[in-house]
Amino acid sequence: MIRAGTAALAAGALLLGACGSPYPGATLGQQVSSWASTTGFAAGLRTLRADAGRVARLEAAHDPAALRTGCDVLVNDALAANQNLPTPDATLTATLTAAYQAAAAGGRDCLAGAGGDGTLLGRARGELAAAAADEVRAQARMDDLGATGAGGTP
Repeated sequence: MIRAGTAALAAGALLLGACGSPYPGATLGQQVSSWASTTGFAAGLRTLRADAGRVARLEAAHDPAALRTGCDVLVNDALAANQNLPTPDATLTATLTAAYQAAAAGGRDCLAGAGGDGTLLGRARGELAAAAADEVRAQARMDDLGATGAGGTP
């Protein structure tokens, strides 16, 4: 009984693997381009970058209520971007997962520290810097694949 279940599971995995990517394209780069276009990747990345910039400006303005709102928007946008994963490329998926997790963590720490907790706000700045670095790595990976859709890459 267990062997039959294992064989069925293996056959199902083989069949699923044979189907390939749900995104059209003969190459991985073309599939990633299709994914980027379908999911609105470039717009999502621009939104996260704008959110992080807004949070920095609001923190500098010392407006706790506005900062809380900006931080909350950042968390929501990072979680929304994460819903577009996985990509057809495991390396790109891992890089974007790290970026989106860091952005969400930065937003949560920002939200918790918006009342003036310098330690949490400092941690949030570090997490947002890590997210930005991962976003750059993701764009570089797309460039390596010859994929389009990363906010102006070829």
